[in-house]
Amino acid sequence: MRAWTGAGFEPADPAEHGAADLILAADSWLVVDGAVLALDRHRERFARAAAEVGGDPAAARAAVDAAMQHVPAGNWSPRLDLTPEGIRLRIRPAPAARGTVEVVTASRDPRTLPLRKGPDLAALALLQAEERERAGAEVEPILTTGADAGGLVAEGAWSALLWWHGDELRVPAAGVPRLPSVTAAVLLELAEADGVVVREVHARPDDLAGDEVWLANALRGIRVVTRWHGGPEVGRGERATAWQERLAALRQAPAIDAPIASRR
Repeated sequence: MRAWTGAGFEPADPAEHGAADLILAADSWLVVDGAVLALDRHRERFARAAAEVGGDPAAARAAVDAAMQHVPAGNWSPRLDLTPEGIRLRIRPAPAARGTVEVVTASRDPRTLPLRKGPDLAALALLQAEERERAGAEVEPILTTGADAGGLVAEGAWSALLWWHGDELRVPAAGVPRLPSVTAAVLLELAEADGVVVREVHARPDDLAGDEVWLANALRGIRVVTRWHGGPEVGRGERATAWQERLAALRQAPAIDAPIASRR
């Protein structure tokens, strides 16, 4: 745990600045040997979130850049939390790579601020535990507007939702509340550059039957949905590997003050 001083991060006592803090905004990303996908987008998303709650967007931007100076070599996931006491940094080992995921339609929607990452993290973690027990499997809940199988799909508890309907790449319509995903935004730009039809639609879980369904986020990239418990039969993930490789190729090492290898 490190605390933002305005000039950089200093060690902080986790007992004083722990999970009990109210998280006003948060952001996290994957670092692979110093390289990041679209760090500038994470920086701006965190700055916008800070501004929404009366924080200093310039400090939020500076904190994102300073966080990179504390990331060692290897695969890591820095996370920034904006709390009433200030900005806190955790450098966490990145989760193991996994190209597939099983899902279930969430029985409820605990989000209170779906457009801002941070305030709902604890509630989503509780939902995750409930749905895993209900499904009897390791699943990520799919949140819907009606919080049941009849509602419109919005996003996964931790991920953006995208799916291929024929040769069209589809996402939930703009009016469906969901977090502005950095990874999904990059994927949509790649698709549009390829001439792929990208369509925003109002869809219920059963409307995705037979489609190749993806969950995408910064920490894992693309995961193919292989089973939707109690939901539609989804298609095979035939495109995902190539697109995951494209995301990896776009990672860049931002300018930093010291070489990665020297920061242990």
